[in-house]
Amino acid sequence: MKARMFFHTRENKDGGEKEMTGHLRLYPAAAGLAWLVAVVALALVAINYGNNLIFALTALALALWLNAGWECWRNAQGAIWQAAPVAPAFAGEKLRLSGSVRAETGRTRRGFMLLAAGEPIPGTPGDAGTTLEVAIPAGSRGKKHLAGTRLVSRWPLGFWRASRLLPPCAALVWPRPEGDLPLPESAPVPACQRQGVDDFEGLRAYAPGDAPRRVNWRVYGRSGELAVNVFAGEAGGTALRLDFAACAGDVEARLAQLARWVLEAERQGRPYTLALPGTAETAPGHGASRQAECLARLAVFGKETKETP
Repeated sequence: MKARMFFHTRENKDGGEKEMTGHLRLYPAAAGLAWLVAVVALALVAINYGNNLIFALTALALALWLNAGWECWRNAQGAIWQAAPVAPAFAGEKLRLSGSVRAETGRTRRGFMLLAAGEPIPGTPGDAGTTLEVAIPAGSRGKKHLAGTRLVSRWPLGFWRASRLLPPCAALVWPRPEGDLPLPESAPVPACQRQGVDDFEGLRAYAPGDAPRRVNWRVYGRSGELAVNVFAGEAGGTALRLDFAACAGDVEARLAQLARWVLEAERQGRPYTLALPGTAETAPGHGASRQAECLARLAVFGKETKETP
């Protein structure tokens, strides 16, 4: 037994808010089917014994079952899905698809959960306004097209299940950082690009070759660690050259080694460049944005967009 209700699709100009696409589907859940079997059994007993009290109880139980279906449909109808960007993950880990539901009107929406395609375990349930999340295996590195995720609600009694397909989304899977080679120290490249004047950007760890006038002596006095003032466009000192050719093994092993080097260079606060065959070498630098850029290059190197199973 299944009911389908069609609703339009709407998307804001910024693309961040979407009403659920396709058809809203209403199914009896396992508990609802068991309840219906009990109603039929009560009806047979009432007919067999001609008992008006059992007839009344049967009618009440059937009305409750039907009203639960109506309330389940009303709860899911008109809900708007607000998707959050899918954060990248390393190969072999989990991609976390998340977002929230809000009502098109002031009516409260309850008991939603996410169910990923091919995954038997749904995400943690929650009401409208709370963050819903489901974990999806990331698989191998590359760009992923995540389709087939459904928003499900069994509110109020669990007798029915309202389900609607969510819009597909894209995610990036970085190569898993592996390898035993130390950071390449033998072929550093100049890290200084241009001198900054007034645009102070922050601090970084001291690297050999940095001018003493760039050292932040106040930080040294407090922590005992040398830190260098960084201005816009400035790197200073030398940078590590993380070169594909300097790694050993096949393509995947080399990319895994480079990913580990990127993380290690970031951990040490050292500027670096990334050199991959067929692409321009990155400019020297470090920081969260540089790490994300380099890992993204490693993720898509030699790959086309793939859909998750």
